[in-house]
Amino acid sequence: MTVHVEALIRSLGKSYPDLVQSGLITYQSKPQGASGSPVISLDMAKEGVFLSFSREGQILKEITLRIQNPKVKNWVFPNELPSPLKVKMSREWIHETLAEPDNIQPAKMVAGLSFGLTERYTLEGFHISVALQIRYDENEMVQKMTFLPTADLRW
Repeated sequence: MTVHVEALIRSLGKSYPDLVQSGLITYQSKPQGASGSPVISLDMAKEGVFLSFSREGQILKEITLRIQNPKVKNWVFPNELPSPLKVKMSREWIHETLAEPDNIQPAKMVAGLSFGLTERYTLEGFHISVALQIRYDENEMVQKMTFLPTADLRW
């Protein structure tokens, strides 16, 4: 199944039933989460898309795209990205295309796990203020991209 990424971004703040009714999500499984957690999620692994919803109202609050997936041999992100984004993006290309980030978190090790450099950008032209967080791998290639309402930033 192909996911219309830009339409999903434009749907931040809409409910899971609305997304199903509009045809943006065709999965039979519903978002789930740990008991008592305020967040539920839907991992669309084959599509490289991870969606987070607030439990109350099942409101879409975050979209993460796995541009790279080291667990899958020869992984290629299977969906069209909103312009000007593309599947292979270096940090240099991002800076040339989107300008300098609003904020940067350096790479770090936590409990023996490596977390790459992360940058944050503010995107224009959406129905709400949208932030884009980009995580890079050790070669400064885009690994993950997360779109979320600026109001929900945790930095």
